[in-house]
Amino acid sequence: MSGTRCRLCLQQKVLRKSHIVPEFLYRDLYNDNGHMMGITGKGSKRWAKVQKGIRELLFCDDCEQLFNEKYEKPFLTDWLHNNPLSKQLTPEQSYLIKIPSYERFRLFHLSILFRASVSSGPTFNEVALGKHEEIIRKMLLNNDPGSKWQYLLFGYVVIHDKTHKIIDLIARPERRSFDGVNCYSMLYGGVEWWTTVVSHKTKNLEELALKIDGSMPMIAIPWNSIPIMQKIKLALNEGT
Repeated sequence: MSGTRCRLCLQQKVLRKSHIVPEFLYRDLYNDNGHMMGITGKGSKRWAKVQKGIRELLFCDDCEQLFNEKYEKPFLTDWLHNNPLSKQLTPEQSYLIKIPSYERFRLFHLSILFRASVSSGPTFNEVALGKHEEIIRKMLLNNDPGSKWQYLLFGYVVIHDKTHKIIDLIARPERRSFDGVNCYSMLYGGVEWWTTVVSHKTKNLEELALKIDGSMPMIAIPWNSIPIMQKIKLALNEGT
């Protein structure tokens, strides 16, 4: 551990090795030996054994505890333990789910986006929030979900192309534009989650997003139709 400035509270404190994506989201990816496959696109196999999710010296104990108590534990309960979706879904069909707490669910996803933005690792170099990084930092520190049109959250459930069962994958973030709006995707918990990063209202995307009452429309899509998964497949097939 090293003592320097925590990226959440901005205090000079001893920092912990912090996960960008919480470790509990990696659990189903490990084999019996505690390893998972990390795609590198290099060498003869194009992948390497990984024992832990990506970690970096970013946050102090107090802020790690804040993330864990306020955002991670509720998501673990609301999404993984009490998942509102069935395990097998019909491709391209829309499902309306209901989340118990709009505020904590929304802030959990913003916490991962924020962590990705402050990370210096190459895996997350696609995420650069600019002025929004400071806005989201304050929202997380103050447990403030912000205005309903800020940082809209929507997602696509990732299913197997043949069995139609939800599959767990974790992939590096991607940046894309929807209706001229900058969005970031993060793949975890069986869903490709998208967050808008914009300073004005976006009516079209609001219809797809998590609502204040906790309702959220979601569409099931096959894993091999997702652009990031097509890139991973290409890396495995070609390598360098």
